[in-house]
Amino acid sequence: MRTAFGLTDGANALQERIDTLALGDRAVAQDVTSALIDTNCATLLYMTAARDSCDWDGLARAAHRLAGSLSMLQCRREIALAMQLERAALEHDAPTVVTLLPVVTGAVARLNAQLSVLLV
Repeated sequence: MRTAFGLTDGANALQERIDTLALGDRAVAQDVTSALIDTNCATLLYMTAARDSCDWDGLARAAHRLAGSLSMLQCRREIALAMQLERAALEHDAPTVVTLLPVVTGAVARLNAQLSVLLV
């Protein structure tokens, strides 16, 4: 079986999830992957700005959207981190937000790097 990215059955789980979302269509898979990367980057920038301006509600909404985006790829660890960040923002728990945001940013940056490899 070939996948949208031209890989064989041994493709990793992330590739398989993208293929499923794209229904095996290579062009759609690339569009979905690019959109996820762009959305993740924009959301991380927004969350950083929201933290800097103490916009807790905006940060919580962005973390919620990020968790939803991550759920499409079934990235359990990253989803859990985004949900923890959302809860901390809703509770206006600045110390936890300050601790969690770099962790979430790093995890999503690593995911984006993995997604970027799929575009090559």
